Amino acid sequence: MAGKAHAIAYWLLPEAAAREVFFREIRGLARQFCAPLFEPHVTIFIAPENSRAPLEVLHEIGPVDVELAIHSIRFSEQFTKTLFVQFERNSALQQLGDAIWKASGVRGDRYLIEPHLSLLYVKLPSKTNQRVADDIRLPFREVRFTSICVMRCARPTTRTIEVAQWKLLAP
Repeated sequence: MAGKAHAIAYWLLPEAAAREVFFREIRGLARQFCAPLFEPHVTIFIAPENSRAPLEVLHEIGPVDVELAIHSIRFSEQFTKTLFVQFERNSALQQLGDAIWKASGVRGDRYLIEPHLSLLYVKLPSKTNQRVADDIRLPFREVRFTSICVMRCARPTTRTIEVAQWKLLAP
């Protein structure tokens, strides 16, 4: 059987204080549910593996500084959105995503960002997800994002082993 396809994911990373709060949540939930650890991030663009070199794209984009307002804590049946922070849509964020799309040289439809930051990757019953979502309290309503990293990942990522195989490509 052939391996799963891979993609290049551009992640927006929260500033240090918010990053620490999110990572504490991720770590606690990972321990509670035997789930993988991962860096807190908002995926802003996904490119094919053969797209323009990520370092070139990041150089063209330059520095980032985006603030997102938290809408709610949500959950789904999708592995990478088991439990997540849903942010309000934001034109500055979409403009950044569009700039990466253009700089990456990817042809095709524009990538519409549904801004969220996952807190847990694991399959759970809906009632458990609801209970955990209801218990999460974050000490802020807005989050500032000040950097981007680029990861190589399985598309779609559906298993813990695939999270462990993610590879940092840039910066």
